[in-house]
Amino acid sequence: MPDTCYGSTVWKAIKITIQQVQEKNSCYHLAIINDENMGEQICKTCGQVLVNDMVDQTFEKYSEDFEKSRTGPKISITMHDGGLSTVIGKSNFDSNHKPVSSSMKGSINRMRIWDSRSKINTTSRKNLVIALLEISKLKEKMALSDGIIERASYLYRKAAEKQLVRGRSVRAVVGACLYAACRDYETTRTIIEISKYMNEKRRSIAQSYRILFQELNLKASVPDSTNSIIRFSNNLGLSEQTKRDAIFVLDSLKEKKVIAGKKPDAVAAVVIYMACIRNNVNISQYKISKISGISSITIRNRFKEFKKFVKLI
Repeated sequence: MPDTCYGSTVWKAIKITIQQVQEKNSCYHLAIINDENMGEQICKTCGQVLVNDMVDQTFEKYSEDFEKSRTGPKISITMHDGGLSTVIGKSNFDSNHKPVSSSMKGSINRMRIWDSRSKINTTSRKNLVIALLEISKLKEKMALSDGIIERASYLYRKAAEKQLVRGRSVRAVVGACLYAACRDYETTRTIIEISKYMNEKRRSIAQSYRILFQELNLKASVPDSTNSIIRFSNNLGLSEQTKRDAIFVLDSLKEKKVIAGKKPDAVAAVVIYMACIRNNVNISQYKISKISGISSITIRNRFKEFKKFVKLI
């Protein structure tokens, strides 16, 4: 090495650098910092970058906001496009956030127009959009679960594939699909209630349901009167003791095989009336018939049949 001042200074700097490298290499990297933004693992003691291509192991979180979520909207058959649609934005900027040239703005505007037209370009597609919109409205009105809405949307898509919607009212087929979905999930919703919320005739919904039942090979379970008992009791404002007595009376009638072939809602209305008598609750048959939708004549006739097998006092 030269003996000049400049050479000695450089040599000292090289020696210091070699000592620092040796000290870093002697580090055991006991304290490690994970930099998730840069994807690096850094030693806290010596500052050495141990890993520079670290994989993000966190789960993606879904958000309804398109701008704040990397995953986008959820995929669901309740949407006419399944949630996989492409949208051409209104901003005239490219991926690098640079303004588009004036010669390209005209072509981009034409692309936006044809993109909007191509999404709903057939009558069947328009029909599907209207039907799924009606199903989503009924979810809020009737307080239905997401599973029932998914099932109803699936049944309507199957009916549209087999061209069962042609020549029939969209609301009637939607009501039939919703009623079939409620029966699959054992949710107590009658055709009368669905027709009331949809402003559609009960007869047309019932006809559409019979066609769906035959063509789609549906297997509907027999509804249980217990769900109707709970729903009617809540609407009537009865106590929990009266509900339990009504369910106890229903179980005793099932053991004696008296309610076979009877309408579940009618059985639930009569059982509630019998439980009210046992608990000294003053309630009329007319009030129960108004809540349950069963005529007072039916309640009176079934009460005469059932009181022979249950002790009311």
